Amino acid sequence: MGSADKKVKKKKKKIAKCPLFIMICLTITGMMAFGVIMSAMGEYEWKLTWEHPVFAAVLLDERPVNEPEPEPEPVQKVEEAPVVTDAVKEATDIMAEEPSSDAVEEESSEEEEVIISDEEYMEMYGEIPYYIEGGGAVKYITWDTGEPRSRYYSNPGVRPITSEYHYTHIGNPDYYENCLFIGDSRIGGLGTYSGWNKAFFAYKNGTSVYNIMEANLSVINGMNATLPELLEVGPYRMIFIMLGINEIGMDTADYGQRFGEILATIREYQPETPIVIIGNTFVTKERDNSDNVTNNANINDKNVAIACYANGEDIFYFDVNPALVDEEGYLRSDITRDGVHITAQHYHLWVDWMNEHGFYEGYEIDPYAEEENSEGTDEGEATENGEGEAVADGMDDNSEGGQ
Repeated sequence: MGSADKKVKKKKKKIAKCPLFIMICLTITGMMAFGVIMSAMGEYEWKLTWEHPVFAAVLLDERPVNEPEPEPEPVQKVEEAPVVTDAVKEATDIMAEEPSSDAVEEESSEEEEVIISDEEYMEMYGEIPYYIEGGGAVKYITWDTGEPRSRYYSNPGVRPITSEYHYTHIGNPDYYENCLFIGDSRIGGLGTYSGWNKAFFAYKNGTSVYNIMEANLSVINGMNATLPELLEVGPYRMIFIMLGINEIGMDTADYGQRFGEILATIREYQPETPIVIIGNTFVTKERDNSDNVTNNANINDKNVAIACYANGEDIFYFDVNPALVDEEGYLRSDITRDGVHITAQHYHLWVDWMNEHGFYEGYEIDPYAEEENSEGTDEGEATENGEGEAVADGMDDNSEGGQ
């Protein structure tokens, strides 16, 4: 028995050392792996049956997973049309000339209402149509920004401008007392460098319409609070809101909808307070040419989406870009470092523009002026209108849209 076992072991060693045996084993293993991979990719069907053992299964190509489309049925021969007699032809012509009332009613019911495009509407009325309840007061100017450079925006073909109103010059920073400014880092900069110390500036760097309601906002006077918590206090004299630069890579339609929801929340908490939407400021020419997302075309598209909420009565739209851009319409390169935000020493341009667009009269005097003109109005004295009557502190009731 011992010698027989030794012979069997020697045979096994010889077989194991045989190159042909090793090649067959490797081939079987490779074919199995190939079959598994190709079946997973849908090229072969993995089918194991007694008729198709494991090794044979990998070689099957009998039924591909994606079966071929069935061949089209043969075209049936169409019988020849019957010969039309003169009588039949005459009757057919009469029916064609005098359609029945039922046929006329059916045709009229199928007529669809003619819908004109935005471009046709612009040519007819000079404004782009917005079907928002209470909207439509903002004026638009033609402004073609060309083919959109990303999927985040489109080219509306127009640009919103500041709401028309009988604005008054502001020379007293107390005008902004008890006003609430809401926004991102740009509002934070305005609060820091405007000198409007009696206003509330609620902001957070990087905030957007997607998180403004939950964000813990910084307030210039050192307090932190969420926007709903701030809105519960009041009422505020006016509320200014500026959001959009951090949403520049988001879908414009969704951004506009979220912005409208925020306005609705503000109105719910502050039903009588005027709201001013501050449009997003443009970027420099260098930034515009080098960025397919953060560019003036995308910014304008975002502004169009939010300006439509201004109704000229209790919601207004401000476009401060005229005070910040060059002759080509780009943000001035000398007042910014990153091509987006203006530097601290140039916030006065924004402040001066805002002071030329005041709603409440009686704040034309600057109490911080070094000298009062002897012929002018003394400090603290109410200004007078052209008829010599003092103008009361508050919104001008005779002005259009006054509240």
